[in-house]
Amino acid sequence: MGFFVALIQQCIVENLLRFSFGNAKLPSTTAIFDLPAGTTCPGAMRCLSRALLLPNGKRNIADGPKTVFRCYAASDEVKYKAVFEKRQRNFELILASQDIPQLIMDSIYDQFRYSTERVRWHQSGDTFSEEYALAICEVARRTPHLIHYLYTKCLHIWLPIIMDELVPDNLLITASWGGKYDHLIQHSYAFPRNSRVVFTEGEADALGLPIDHDDTHAYEGKPHAFCHLVHGTQPAGSLAQAAVQLRKKKGGFVGYGKKHRAKAA
Repeated sequence: MGFFVALIQQCIVENLLRFSFGNAKLPSTTAIFDLPAGTTCPGAMRCLSRALLLPNGKRNIADGPKTVFRCYAASDEVKYKAVFEKRQRNFELILASQDIPQLIMDSIYDQFRYSTERVRWHQSGDTFSEEYALAICEVARRTPHLIHYLYTKCLHIWLPIIMDELVPDNLLITASWGGKYDHLIQHSYAFPRNSRVVFTEGEADALGLPIDHDDTHAYEGKPHAFCHLVHGTQPAGSLAQAAVQLRKKKGGFVGYGKKHRAKAA
C-alpha cells in the first residue's frame, strides 16, 4: 500500500509547476516562476532571444531579427539543461491545463514556505496569453498575503485587463520598454510603473532614472519609471557587448554573482 501511495504522490508532484526561491539577485523570501525565454514572449523585440534544442540534444542561442541586447534568461537555458527542461515543463503544464489558477494554487500549496513574501512572475518568459494573465490575477486574489509582481512586454494583453480593473492591488505590473507595444506605455496612463534597459550609468543619469538591482522598484513605493543595466552574455560585436566589457574593465557591474548578491532574507 505504501508503495502505491508514494507512486501517486510522485505523479502528483511531477504534474505541478516548479518554483525556485531566491537567487543572486533576489532573497530566498521571493518565489520565482519561469517559462521559456522568447518562446513565451510575443511582445519582445529588442531583447528577443530563445534557446533552441538541436537534434544532438544540445542547445543553441537564437537572437531575433531586431535584437539589440540578449535576454540573459535565454543564455541560462543554453548553459543549463535542468533550467531549460524545467521551464519547458512549466509551459507544457500550463498549456495542457483546464484550470490554470487551480494548477498554480496546487503548486503553491505544495512548494511555498512560511517565509515566502513575494512572487516574481517570469524572471524568464512573459504572460503569453490573456487566459494566462487572468489566471495570475486570480491567483493573486486568492493569496492576498503575498505580493505578486512581474515585468511584461505583452502590453496589448494587459491593457484591457487593467482598464477593466481586473488586476488586484497585490499584483504589481511593470511595463518593459523595448518591445512591440512601447506606444502603449507612451500614450496610455495604464503603465506608470515602467522600466528600460540602459547600457551605462551615464545613460540612466541623462534620463533621470534610478537603476534597479534588487527588484524593489518593481513592487515598492509609488509607481515610477526606472531602469536596468544591460548585463550577461551579449551578441558578438554588439554595442551591448561593448558596454558590458567596458564596465568589466573598470570593475563595475556586469552581472549578478559574488560581487552583487541578493539582500539577506
